[in-house]
Amino acid sequence: MQDHDWNDLKYLLALHRAGRMSGAGRLVAVNETTIARRIRTLERVLGAPLFTRATDGRYEVTEFGQRIVTQAETIEMQHLQISESAGLAQSALTGTVRVSAVPALVNRVLVPGFAPFARQHPELTVELVPEARNADLTKREADLALRFARPASGGLRVKARKLAALKFAVYGPRAECERADLPWIVYDDAHASLPQARWLGSVAGNNISALRVCDLDTAQEAVGAGLGRTALPVVCAEGDTRLMRCETGDIAPPERPLWLLSHAGEPQRASIEAVKEWIIGLDWRASALSPP
Repeated sequence: MQDHDWNDLKYLLALHRAGRMSGAGRLVAVNETTIARRIRTLERVLGAPLFTRATDGRYEVTEFGQRIVTQAETIEMQHLQISESAGLAQSALTGTVRVSAVPALVNRVLVPGFAPFARQHPELTVELVPEARNADLTKREADLALRFARPASGGLRVKARKLAALKFAVYGPRAECERADLPWIVYDDAHASLPQARWLGSVAGNNISALRVCDLDTAQEAVGAGLGRTALPVVCAEGDTRLMRCETGDIAPPERPLWLLSHAGEPQRASIEAVKEWIIGLDWRASALSPP
């Protein structure tokens, strides 16, 4: 059997993580033809298929392919550790850490809180990925993830740490918050099961805005545009000068737990640990507990 090309392992991991040739190409900055050619070469050298094509067009790893993926991930991690060790020898953290979080947390908390961390670690790159879907940490779609729910999959390969119970409050446009007839901005049917969406459904009655939203960031922008009032995390909304916290009496919106997800059972990378400590140290609770 021929020796395989170590570089082909990154194409294997890219296709495993993306599920499609186009997505894999974007991950490693090459075209689809290159991905397909390198995968075929690796399969020929290893003597067995690594992927099968599903009816929806996605590439699914075979049982043999999964064994190779696991070994390739170990090699990838060792490579990253070597690179980071080289940086530490120069007294600087290096590398790239990818963090997935819902857009509201990326735009309202992580980005505003990033400058001090960047000054402390100027050689370290942090990729912030604003997405509502749950990034699959087991496929290395992210190194860390912030979520409002504990992961339902991943098992022992994903570690979850509760950061805080984020308080929600009702916010309206600063100039109109006292209006009794100010409409409520509620969620579309696909997201009606979210805790804040259920609470809004219980208090809004028929006084509902013509606009429906599907995520917190859009909800906050809708309030900022003067379209109504809604429930928002205080940690995201309190610093927005367009908004004002509205009185709700004794009927307060529910809190939501915030979880920091990371890979479990692997050698620690100094870069990931530094980013993790930065995220943990952000003001998740103090701002959320500030008075109206």
